[in-house]
Amino acid sequence: MRQSGWLRCLVSGIFLVMLAACNTSMLLPQHNPPPPAGTQVQAPIAPAPSPEVSQQLRTLDDKVRRLERRVAALEQCQRPPKAAPAPPAIARPAERAPRPAPPPPSGDKLYSEGMRFYRTKNYPAARDKFTQYLRSQPRGAKSAQALYYSGESFYQEKRYTEAKEEFNKLVVQHPGSILAPTALLRQAYAYQQLNQKAKYTETLKKLIQQYPHSPEAQEALKVLK
Repeated sequence: MRQSGWLRCLVSGIFLVMLAACNTSMLLPQHNPPPPAGTQVQAPIAPAPSPEVSQQLRTLDDKVRRLERRVAALEQCQRPPKAAPAPPAIARPAERAPRPAPPPPSGDKLYSEGMRFYRTKNYPAARDKFTQYLRSQPRGAKSAQALYYSGESFYQEKRYTEAKEEFNKLVVQHPGSILAPTALLRQAYAYQQLNQKAKYTETLKKLIQQYPHSPEAQEALKVLK
């Protein structure tokens, strides 16, 4: 780095200046006149440095070492910091696949649930199950029964208008069902509760005409006498 090189040059310059301040006779040779010819010249003996110079040299050496340590510390501070290791990736929990929708209940199950609600006199829940059954199987094996008990649930709640309509659906859609004569009789009773005497009598006569040998027709004959 430029700063460290500049400091090293400064240290070297200080060292040379202090050496020059010392006894120059120790650093530079003295110019003596040449000896006469034939005289044996002895090699000059370099004088030992004085204790003061030695102390100055040791002090300068200590300063140089301290400067070198400071330069090394500065170089260490100017080094780019090591990149911090990336945090470990957090594993995301696997997304759960949506659960498939449960299959719709079968027709027989809907009818069975409707009858269970009907027996416990939970008539709205029973009608709901019967309606679901009729939507899924309008001509199913239990469709006549579903219509009859749907009408009967209305009748038990004294909702006679809705009851007679359900009984009429059974007679129209399933005229050959064993429940058709009973539906006609219950329809006649619904008209009676609504004080619709003409409709009441008309329905009883219709029952006798269409199903003359049924027990319901025999009951209708007794009522009309």
